[in-house]
Amino acid sequence: MERQFDFIGKRYIAYAISLLLIIGTWAYGLYKGPRFGIDFTGGVLVQVKVEGNVNAEKLREIFKETDIGNGITVQQIQNANEYILKVPAASNVNRIVEEIKTTLMSKLKDKVQILRVEMIGPAVGKELKEKGLLAVLYSFIAILIYVAWRFEPVFAVTSVLALVHDALITVGFLMVTGREFNLPVVAAILTVIGYSINDTIVVFDRIRENMQIYKNSKPFEELVNESINQTLSRTIITSLTTFFVVLCLFLFGGSTINNFSFALLVGIITGTYSSIFIASSLVVDWYRIRKRK
Repeated sequence: MERQFDFIGKRYIAYAISLLLIIGTWAYGLYKGPRFGIDFTGGVLVQVKVEGNVNAEKLREIFKETDIGNGITVQQIQNANEYILKVPAASNVNRIVEEIKTTLMSKLKDKVQILRVEMIGPAVGKELKEKGLLAVLYSFIAILIYVAWRFEPVFAVTSVLALVHDALITVGFLMVTGREFNLPVVAAILTVIGYSINDTIVVFDRIRENMQIYKNSKPFEELVNESINQTLSRTIITSLTTFFVVLCLFLFGGSTINNFSFALLVGIITGTYSSIFIASSLVVDWYRIRKRK
């Protein structure tokens, strides 16, 4: 007989750990202040073409000693010797562009060419921030409707609560580590939500199957715990394979996707944890409260 782990019996410990993580990361993160990228704050975008043996890391080194060195991000266009330079909210666009041009010319001589200059105004940045939040909200609503139709309202509400839990912890760790919030990070959070609900649905599906098999002949807590154990190997194998792929992206993907891959790493760990300990536990407590009433 396979070993059965008592996940449901440890649910209150899991709740406490989750609350500590959410409150701790958000309190410290808000104290430090979240970092928003040019997508949300506005700023200057300059596309340059550079000849010779130059890479993104060398360009960052060039700007380190300038006034814009701390805030600038450098992104290489794939399969090209072109780079996109982003500088957060600047009041004097012309001065910033001139400083970029002067710095590159002085260090690289005639090997650089300015191809494009754009400004993302604060109004556009605010709109992108609002649309990013709305995208996350709409995903929760869509999942709520789908799970309520596919299972029962109780499963829909608890699954969305588990997803909110995953998103809060992921955002909390991004703030604590001083990571920059931009559109790729929003995409990572949406990916985490999709990944986590997939795991949760697998567990919920097994719970529903077992409910039909046992038909109230087994205590509900025991039934849910058995369902989690039955899907445990699938959950762990899927999570580990995904985790290792994302870890490679994080370690070797370069600075351009570093924040994106970091958010995915945290999200995969949190999503796996919530699928095992949080989502199903909330279903158990929901049924217990409803039974008392």
